[in-house]
Amino acid sequence: MLPAVSLTSETAFLLQTYRRTVATWMDVFDHNQTYELSIPRLTLTSPLLFHCICAFTARHLSLSQSGRNSSWTPIAQHHYGEALRLLISLLNSPSAQDHALTATILLSSYEVISSLGQEHRRHFLGAMMLIKSHGITARSIGIDRANFWIYVRHEIGVALATEKPLILNPDEWNVQWEEGETREDMLGNHILWILARAIGLVYGRSKEAKDIELEQRKRKELIDETYKWRHELPDTFVWVKYGEPDEEGFKRVYFAVSAAAAAMFWYHIVHILLLAEPTVQDQTHDSEIQYHAMQIANIAISDIPDSVRVFSSHGLYYAAKRIDGVARKARIWNLLHDIETQLGYHTRTAVKRLQGLVETGN
Repeated sequence: MLPAVSLTSETAFLLQTYRRTVATWMDVFDHNQTYELSIPRLTLTSPLLFHCICAFTARHLSLSQSGRNSSWTPIAQHHYGEALRLLISLLNSPSAQDHALTATILLSSYEVISSLGQEHRRHFLGAMMLIKSHGITARSIGIDRANFWIYVRHEIGVALATEKPLILNPDEWNVQWEEGETREDMLGNHILWILARAIGLVYGRSKEAKDIELEQRKRKELIDETYKWRHELPDTFVWVKYGEPDEEGFKRVYFAVSAAAAAMFWYHIVHILLLAEPTVQDQTHDSEIQYHAMQIANIAISDIPDSVRVFSSHGLYYAAKRIDGVARKARIWNLLHDIETQLGYHTRTAVKRLQGLVETGN
């Protein structure tokens, strides 16, 4: 089949850069490397995916390294406009809508790193409608499965930022977990399912409408579920601390598998949510809250891949919010700041919220 797109030196560079950078972000919990291996195979025969990938990569380049690559901004905007035009045309066509969900996920990712607000919400909701209309769930296979879990991660990021439950209820995910599972990506998605349910419990209804005793029981049940998840983990989830503690008491850790580092990061976030959000549930749990906040920071300061760093930005807010000591909080603010300046992933809003909490004494 002849290519449906024409390459230039610039677009060839964007396609190559995509595989080295933002594609790895998408595959953080996907050992099949769908976005690194399967999606690039489609780009030369799909102008829609071609422009989506060029837009996403160029936007990443325009935002990363402290804005020194601002010349990529008009290039990103050009490819974004072309991709949007092609996607609208495809969605308005009665024929098969091949790659529509993948394109929507890529454009949503473009908007997530840019923090574009309404545009992101539009594609976010569009992705959910495509997922539901095509019957895509956690049990789907291939690209559909990869897209489902990337959509879930986007939802989790928005839910944590807005302190609201996920739009796609975890009860509708159609999950199935294998006993004795050893794949780190599968286990990572499992903890995300627990995390989504924790978010729904913590931020689900108004305080007045809650049965406090029932809520406390459900919080304990979810915590017990996370302990069970951890108890059954394979040895690849064991971390090793190395080096000397820094001035704030943080110490680097090493994981043999990146997905295991990301999964353990979210394991600790689940505990902070259930113990301390939206308010601390019991003052006797303070040492436990501090333990989980410290472990989150230990993972975040370590030599972890960019794919883990980017996804960790949502959870770091909660670690900084609950950790004791302004110096420790400031260290986590700096980690968030570095994610934006080095990788171009928007974290400014989270840092401002954290600084505001300190200024008001919360």
